Amino acid sequence: MEAKDILTWCFTVAALTFGVFGFLYSTYAGAMLQTAAVPPITRDLRRFCWALAFVLVILTGLAAFTSYRAEVGFSTWLIVCCFVALMIFTVGLAYKME
Repeated sequence: MEAKDILTWCFTVAALTFGVFGFLYSTYAGAMLQTAAVPPITRDLRRFCWALAFVLVILTGLAAFTSYRAEVGFSTWLIVCCFVALMIFTVGLAYKME
């Protein structure tokens, strides 16, 4: 498999994962604001968000490694750097979920 194909898959799967994470995080925040007692579903949402954050860490590492090995240009590295920033933000949000 070529580096271009690997990067395409990494970016596509990561975009979908970021979208699902955002939806689940907003669902979690809405559930936490609804009642004084913590709803039981929040525990499952928190675990799933952590799993998605872990998947993003793996995809980010794979994209960075593939970019390094393929000696890609500046524009691809810029996308990978944005990917890293979003991954850090996602892990930070998952960490703050109580």
